[in-house]
Amino acid sequence: MALLPADALSEHIRTAWPSVRTVVRITREREHIRAGRPVKRETETVYLITSLAQPTPEYILRLNRKHWQVETMHRDKDVILGEDRYTNRSDNAPRNIFSLTSAARTLLKRISKSPTRAIETVQENRQKAIRFISDPNKNAFL
Repeated sequence: MALLPADALSEHIRTAWPSVRTVVRITREREHIRAGRPVKRETETVYLITSLAQPTPEYILRLNRKHWQVETMHRDKDVILGEDRYTNRSDNAPRNIFSLTSAARTLLKRISKSPTRAIETVQENRQKAIRFISDPNKNAFL
Protein backbone atom coordinates (compact mmCIF):
# COMPACT_ATOMS: atom_id res chain seq x y z
CA MET A 1 0.00 0.00 0.00
CA ALA A 2 1.28 3.47 -0.86
CA LEU A 3 -0.03 6.79 0.53
CA LEU A 4 0.28 9.93 -1.56
CA PRO A 5 -0.22 13.16 0.48
CA ALA A 6 -2.18 16.12 -0.86
CA ASP A 7 0.88 18.26 -1.60
CA ALA A 8 2.07 15.56 -4.03
CA LEU A 9 -1.18 15.67 -6.01
CA SER A 10 -1.28 17.42 -9.34
CA GLU A 11 -2.67 20.92 -9.60
CA HIS A 12 -5.54 19.59 -11.73
CA ILE A 13 -6.65 17.13 -9.04
CA ARG A 14 -6.36 19.73 -6.27
CA THR A 15 -8.50 22.14 -8.31
CA ALA A 16 -11.11 19.56 -9.38
CA TRP A 17 -11.36 17.96 -5.91
CA PRO A 18 -10.31 20.49 -3.27
CA SER A 19 -11.30 18.18 -0.38
CA VAL A 20 -8.89 15.40 -1.44
CA ARG A 21 -6.12 15.04 1.12
CA THR A 22 -4.70 11.60 0.38
CA VAL A 23 -4.68 9.09 -2.48
CA VAL A 24 -3.99 5.49 -1.54
CA ARG A 25 -2.83 2.70 -3.83
CA ILE A 26 -3.63 -0.83 -2.71
CA THR A 27 -2.43 -3.93 -4.52
CA ARG A 28 -4.55 -6.99 -3.78
CA GLU A 29 -3.73 -10.59 -4.49
CA ARG A 30 -6.53 -13.12 -4.54
CA GLU A 31 -6.42 -16.85 -4.98
CA HIS A 32 -9.49 -18.74 -6.22
CA ILE A 33 -9.80 -22.15 -4.62
CA ARG A 34 -12.05 -24.94 -5.87
CA ALA A 35 -12.30 -28.27 -4.09
CA GLY A 36 -9.45 -27.21 -1.82
CA ARG A 37 -7.04 -26.49 -4.69
CA PRO A 38 -5.91 -23.16 -6.10
CA VAL A 39 -7.22 -22.73 -9.64
CA LYS A 40 -6.49 -19.08 -10.38
CA ARG A 41 -4.50 -16.14 -9.02
CA GLU A 42 -5.43 -12.52 -9.54
CA THR A 43 -3.61 -9.32 -8.75
CA GLU A 44 -5.32 -5.95 -8.95
CA THR A 45 -4.36 -2.43 -8.04
CA VAL A 46 -7.02 -0.05 -6.77
CA TYR A 47 -6.89 3.59 -5.75
CA LEU A 48 -8.75 5.12 -2.84
CA ILE A 49 -9.34 8.84 -2.52
CA THR A 50 -9.93 10.34 0.92
CA SER A 51 -10.31 13.67 2.65
CA LEU A 52 -8.37 12.33 5.67
CA ALA A 53 -5.24 14.45 6.13
CA GLN A 54 -2.76 11.91 7.47
CA PRO A 55 -4.32 8.46 7.77
CA THR A 56 -2.14 5.57 8.81
CA PRO A 57 -1.97 2.56 6.50
CA GLU A 58 -3.59 0.43 9.23
CA TYR A 59 -6.51 2.85 9.50
CA ILE A 60 -7.05 2.91 5.73
CA LEU A 61 -7.01 -0.91 5.55
CA ARG A 62 -9.47 -1.13 8.45
CA LEU A 63 -11.86 1.27 6.68
CA ASN A 64 -11.46 -0.64 3.42
CA ARG A 65 -12.27 -3.98 5.08
CA LYS A 66 -15.36 -2.51 6.79
CA HIS A 67 -16.50 -1.21 3.41
CA TRP A 68 -16.24 -4.69 1.88
CA GLN A 69 -18.14 -6.22 4.81
CA VAL A 70 -21.03 -3.90 3.98
CA GLU A 71 -20.72 -4.67 0.25
CA THR A 72 -20.81 -8.40 0.99
CA MET A 73 -23.98 -7.98 3.02
CA HIS A 74 -25.64 -6.01 0.20
CA ARG A 75 -24.54 -8.62 -2.34
CA ASP A 76 -26.09 -11.40 -0.25
CA LYS A 77 -29.33 -9.50 0.15
CA ASP A 78 -29.58 -8.45 -3.49
CA VAL A 79 -28.09 -11.31 -5.51
CA ILE A 80 -29.04 -14.26 -3.30
CA LEU A 81 -32.26 -12.99 -1.71
CA GLY A 82 -33.36 -10.72 -4.58
CA GLU A 83 -34.01 -7.64 -2.45
CA ASP A 84 -33.68 -5.17 -5.36
CA ARG A 85 -36.29 -7.02 -7.43
CA TYR A 86 -39.10 -6.11 -5.04
CA THR A 87 -41.13 -3.37 -6.69
CA ASN A 88 -43.67 -2.49 -4.01
CA ARG A 89 -42.61 0.97 -2.83
CA SER A 90 -45.78 1.97 -0.99
CA ASP A 91 -46.20 2.51 2.74
CA ASN A 92 -43.88 0.35 4.84
CA ALA A 93 -43.19 -2.29 2.17
CA PRO A 94 -39.53 -1.31 1.52
CA ARG A 95 -38.75 -1.27 5.25
CA ASN A 96 -40.52 -4.60 5.73
CA ILE A 97 -38.63 -6.23 2.83
CA PHE A 98 -35.34 -4.89 4.24
CA SER A 99 -36.17 -6.38 7.66
CA LEU A 100 -37.21 -9.73 6.21
CA THR A 101 -34.15 -10.10 3.97
CA SER A 102 -31.90 -9.06 6.88
CA ALA A 103 -33.49 -11.68 9.13
CA ALA A 104 -33.24 -14.33 6.40
CA ARG A 105 -29.56 -13.52 5.81
CA THR A 106 -28.84 -13.73 9.55
CA LEU A 107 -30.51 -17.15 9.77
CA LEU A 108 -28.69 -18.42 6.68
CA LYS A 109 -25.33 -17.23 8.00
CA ARG A 110 -25.96 -19.23 11.20
CA ILE A 111 -26.33 -22.36 9.09
CA SER A 112 -23.28 -21.78 6.86
CA LYS A 113 -20.76 -19.05 6.03
CA SER A 114 -22.08 -19.29 2.48
CA PRO A 115 -25.73 -18.20 2.20
CA THR A 116 -26.01 -20.20 -1.04
CA ARG A 117 -24.82 -23.37 0.72
CA ALA A 118 -27.23 -22.62 3.60
CA ILE A 119 -30.16 -22.34 1.17
CA GLU A 120 -29.20 -25.69 -0.37
CA THR A 121 -29.05 -27.24 3.11
CA VAL A 122 -32.47 -25.85 4.03
CA GLN A 123 -33.99 -27.06 0.76
CA GLU A 124 -32.68 -30.57 1.36
CA ASN A 125 -34.21 -30.82 4.83
CA ARG A 126 -37.13 -28.47 5.44
CA GLN A 127 -38.08 -30.09 8.75
CA LYS A 128 -34.60 -29.34 10.04
CA ALA A 129 -35.05 -25.74 8.88
CA ILE A 130 -38.31 -25.42 10.81
CA ARG A 131 -36.64 -26.85 13.93
CA PHE A 132 -33.73 -24.45 13.43
CA ILE A 133 -36.02 -21.41 13.32
CA SER A 134 -37.96 -22.53 16.39
CA ASP A 135 -34.93 -23.75 18.40
CA PRO A 136 -33.63 -20.99 20.72
CA ASN A 137 -30.16 -22.62 20.66
CA LYS A 138 -30.07 -22.86 16.84
CA ASN A 139 -28.51 -26.35 16.95
CA ALA A 140 -30.58 -28.08 14.26
CA PHE A 141 -27.84 -27.89 11.61
CA LEU A 142 -24.87 -28.64 13.84
